[in-house]
Amino acid sequence: MDVLRGTARVIVRYRVAFALIALFLLVVSIYGMSQLRFESDLSSMLPEDNPAIDDYTALQNEFQSGDSTIIVVKIDSIEPGGVYDVRDPEVIEAIYELEQRLREREYVTNTISIADVYVQILGRLPQTEEEARFVLDMLPQEQRRSMVSGDYTMTMIIVTISREKKTETLVKVYEAIQEDIESVKFPKNVEVIQTGNIGISYRIIQLLQSDLNRTMVIAIILVIVLLLYFYRSPVKAAIPLIPLVFGVVMTLGFMGLAGIPLDMATTTVGAMLIGMGIDYGIHVTNRYYEERRAGRDIEEAAAEAVAETGKALLGAALTTIAGFAAMYLSTLPMLHNLATTLILGLGLAALNAVVITPAVIIIEEDVMKKLRGHYEVPKIRSHSGLVGKAFSSLGEAVRKKPSAFLGAVFLATLVFAYGVTQVTTEVRLEKLVPQGIPEIEAMMDVRTEFGGQDELYVLVEADDVRNPAIVRAIYRFENQVKADSYYNGVFSSESLADVVYRKYGYIPNDYEKIKAALAEAQGAAPVSPDYSMTLIKFTGAFGGASMDDFRRIMRYFEEEVALAQSTEFPPGTRLALTGDTYLNYVLDQLTNTEINRITTYGTVFVVLIVMLLFKRPKVALAMITPMFLGALWTVGFMGLAGIPFTQTLAGVISMIVGLGVDYGMHLTHRFIEEMEEGNPRPVVTSIRSVGPGILAGALTTAGGFLALLAGELPPIHDFGVTLAFGIFASMMTAYLVTPSLLQVFYGKNIGGDRK
Repeated sequence: MDVLRGTARVIVRYRVAFALIALFLLVVSIYGMSQLRFESDLSSMLPEDNPAIDDYTALQNEFQSGDSTIIVVKIDSIEPGGVYDVRDPEVIEAIYELEQRLREREYVTNTISIADVYVQILGRLPQTEEEARFVLDMLPQEQRRSMVSGDYTMTMIIVTISREKKTETLVKVYEAIQEDIESVKFPKNVEVIQTGNIGISYRIIQLLQSDLNRTMVIAIILVIVLLLYFYRSPVKAAIPLIPLVFGVVMTLGFMGLAGIPLDMATTTVGAMLIGMGIDYGIHVTNRYYEERRAGRDIEEAAAEAVAETGKALLGAALTTIAGFAAMYLSTLPMLHNLATTLILGLGLAALNAVVITPAVIIIEEDVMKKLRGHYEVPKIRSHSGLVGKAFSSLGEAVRKKPSAFLGAVFLATLVFAYGVTQVTTEVRLEKLVPQGIPEIEAMMDVRTEFGGQDELYVLVEADDVRNPAIVRAIYRFENQVKADSYYNGVFSSESLADVVYRKYGYIPNDYEKIKAALAEAQGAAPVSPDYSMTLIKFTGAFGGASMDDFRRIMRYFEEEVALAQSTEFPPGTRLALTGDTYLNYVLDQLTNTEINRITTYGTVFVVLIVMLLFKRPKVALAMITPMFLGALWTVGFMGLAGIPFTQTLAGVISMIVGLGVDYGMHLTHRFIEEMEEGNPRPVVTSIRSVGPGILAGALTTAGGFLALLAGELPPIHDFGVTLAFGIFASMMTAYLVTPSLLQVFYGKNIGGDRK
């Protein structure tokens, strides 16, 4: 306490110097914010040492593959003077022109469309619609069905891309392709939409940027409104807000300077820090005003506020940071980045609360004295009126019937325990983007009309993949998989075996014939330069209607690949699934593992810190029980509300654990303080004194989280709802459980049985 009081005196004495240092750091941070970048690449979300990443890297390096964009060309209206059928020669000519423009791009390795069919069969583009219809009617139904919709109102151009896995490159590629699309004049009634991996990833980047700005603005507005209500004055409301703004800007600036990207997880930090960081400043500010009303002068009130709230704030900050630090144990890089930014942001918020907030309060009091000619004891709504009466009544009720409150909490816990059994996970890329976005709607059209265009690759490694035994095994494996298309969603496949089969009508047992067929194909077959690797590419609807379908299909491929490697292929041949679709599945498996790991370690870390700080088992139990209940209620709420765990939400329980213990800690610390001072009704005083600060902090914290509802990306939307509920659950259990347990443990010794 003496150290904290001494710190308060230093703050008072050198408050101008502290303000200047903060301003300097603010300027540096603003520069850092200009260096922020956005990231949506799936491979960056997985650990570098994961075998799936190694295979994915081989896919990129050896075959310059695994990335594609789909350009959907469809009839979107029936206005007079326009076309009504994609077989119209004008549409085909525009598609051909667009393909030629795309092929001039250095990163485009191939394009496929119905225009290519006409050039291959006729040697030119069709001149009449009758000619166009005739050529398509000649094709096998399966091939025709893969190129145009049943009603001939939609077709597509498949563009294979080779690019660096950098966000800047993705944006450049998308915008260049979009430029080519817009430069080609399609007939009236035709709409052209870019979708697929690149189109959806680009849209995610755009949404990340807009969501960051929108959610931060809404979070700050919500916090300001709540502060104005509690403090009744714009000037006093700004006191806990100013250090918070500094902390948020400094955190974002550090992210830019350190190269930490804004992704699905870290895009939320702005709104989250606004919500969480204000809590610390509110507790210091409320205690300062409480001491001023008790008759202390400004310096004594500042010293007392820092000294008495400092220990609770330190404990709260340490436990919250411990909960977040558990995310470092995750193998997912995006959670490491989230943990780094949140720990830094909360560390700055706690430091600002103890160092800058008292200085700002005193500066405000000094300014008001010069304007009014005297100091005025501040009045805030937190400790008066309806709010004050409500907490006094709650304190009395808890003092008299603690068991009743514990029983009510137990019944509510049973309901949420059922919800825990209903929780699912979701990692599919298209499910992370809101419905109604053109790229997603176009992708849904592709799935409906063409049986899906998801791509799944099987990487085949051997001394020489031109070995006839390997080629025959590939051919058999392909056909076995396609025979199960009703079960696995496969629409088509492509491999070097197909090239050889088209050449001879069978797979020859002659190495030289296979070599000749591949040489004649002039690079059409997916084979590495040293012939040690090749690809089997499956196209279909692998995403499934649900995550269970997606997992089932991926497990099917894993089992088939393992079986084929052991029974069909020669010894020494290795098969491995890879591609963006399979990375989604790997991420799903990791997400489920990481949820359990992070939650367990986060809880252990928080409990250890609480035990070390307070060293009383009963006190620790009263403090941490709301933390466990808040986390359990939150998971139960997710199950009942149908909110799935995503890679963004993998660390949410650890975060709730870290945040939820704060409320019980503030109540417990004040209870002990009052009990040691001989207060016969410490539970009433602690609830009445600390309760309003917890309410203000929880409302502003939840307000920051609820601002994420303004985000368009579903994971960010769900993140905000889940965290906001977690805060309210932790607050309610802290109000009902912590004082009740303390009253049960210590009530008889302090007159708890007196009326």
